[in-house]
Amino acid sequence: MHSLLLLLCLFAFLDSNASTQTPTFKSTTRVVLVDVVVTDSHGQPVHDLKARDFTVLDNGAPQGIVAFEEHRADAAPITPRKLNLPENVYTNYVTRSEPGALTVLLFDSLNTAPQDLTYARNKMLSFIKGLPLGTRVAVYALGPQLRLVHSFTENSDELIAAARELSAHPQLAYSSVKEFTAEIDELKHSGIDKVPGALRAMTRFLGEEYEGKQEWRAQDTLDVFTQLAHALAVVPGRKNLIWISSAFPFDFSRDAPRLQSVAGLLAANRIAVYPIDARGIVATGPDGQVTGSEAYAQRSEGFSARDQENIDLIETMRSIAEITGGRAHFNTNDLAGAMSDSMRTASNYYTLAYRPSGVLWNGHFRKIAIKTPHPHLKLLYRSGYYAISDPFDSKEDPSRIVARAMQPTVPVSTQFIMKAKVVPPEISGQTTRIDFFIDVHELTLTELNGQKTPLVDFVAVAWDANGKEQGRFSEEFHTVSEADYQSLLKTGLRVHQEMQLEPGSYQLRLGVMDRLSGRIGTLDVPLTVAGAAAK
Repeated sequence: MHSLLLLLCLFAFLDSNASTQTPTFKSTTRVVLVDVVVTDSHGQPVHDLKARDFTVLDNGAPQGIVAFEEHRADAAPITPRKLNLPENVYTNYVTRSEPGALTVLLFDSLNTAPQDLTYARNKMLSFIKGLPLGTRVAVYALGPQLRLVHSFTENSDELIAAARELSAHPQLAYSSVKEFTAEIDELKHSGIDKVPGALRAMTRFLGEEYEGKQEWRAQDTLDVFTQLAHALAVVPGRKNLIWISSAFPFDFSRDAPRLQSVAGLLAANRIAVYPIDARGIVATGPDGQVTGSEAYAQRSEGFSARDQENIDLIETMRSIAEITGGRAHFNTNDLAGAMSDSMRTASNYYTLAYRPSGVLWNGHFRKIAIKTPHPHLKLLYRSGYYAISDPFDSKEDPSRIVARAMQPTVPVSTQFIMKAKVVPPEISGQTTRIDFFIDVHELTLTELNGQKTPLVDFVAVAWDANGKEQGRFSEEFHTVSEADYQSLLKTGLRVHQEMQLEPGSYQLRLGVMDRLSGRIGTLDVPLTVAGAAAK
């Protein structure tokens, strides 16, 4: 993998030809990475293919493959890089030693019906219990925000214990057409229709509440996918995200800008989404049970509101899977089997890289097609990408990003790599000394009249065992002379702060936000402030 990354770095360049008065300098790679899962007619992974076995089309135009690599789950473990950090020094950099793709389980209580939550959790437990030895898996929970349940580990006992603690209680924001219809029927039988206009007014109110909950769930879910992309940013290689959920109706044509941002982040971080429909086999229409995707192949005027909701839910799962290179599983009660199939088939893959020619980086969606001369092979890859020069360049309010990222239950972000030295006080009454260290090469800069200007926030928040904030500081770094900038390129940027805390134990969350690029990095440091002189 290192050789591929080294080759891709050769294609990075500085976008220094901007015509505006205040140009922005950033490293922008015009290379598209595509992970391709190849299986035979029996669903088994196919190995030892070469670059010549693939043809890449970008919006129908043939592309030259500039880098190619196979990733096998049965390959020898990778020797991880040793960090050898000094005492009291921490980093959010992540190493990995396992070959093939990594698996992330996302248990979604926000978008899953109350009656399906316990069933889905039990099926996830069955999947974890059957994991092959040495398989590293991480578990996250999707509620109103993302929560890390357990980081990557091969200890299935730890994963089982963590998964058992997952809440099976429904979220207040959950709503469905079935519940909405039941509320209307209850109103009709309450006698409210005897009051002129009352039934119509209440129906309108409940309808607006239902639509509001749907919109709320959609936005929260997209926010969680964004947080997850941030959390897994530095983890190398493909990540298979198994999303256990009932999904949510989403209007992809109307809300394309939101989808564009999230899909761009997921693709840039090589996260393939594998939705698993927690509802199992769904009854629809007058004929009851249906199987496979045929029932959802096209919309029908004869479908009821519930049937239409089912179609929209399936379309959401399909679309997210196709855009990211995963596969949706629905209309099956074997949820554990669907999870196992997703992990097994997607653990072996090929990475293709190409430089798209003649592309306008205007944010429009571009279709990817990969072909092979071998007719018996099946290829699974993302359907395309949004032509965004820098998918990490978030349009979201930076202050909102920082506020959310500094919460103690939100997983740490690895979009921006940072180090920090935290030295607790030696005697009672002294401050905790905190030093941030970042690589200036990673910063986005603006330049006007020879003055280089970064815009970086350094933030620290101390949380106690009850999740209450007990200390905070923030500092902004901006404007640097050419001489100082050249010096910082060699030494890195160090920012020093001190924090006064009462004796006790804390989780110290540190964050760095490059406002000009939208990248953020956070890390957690366990901190104990003694109440007496250290001995």
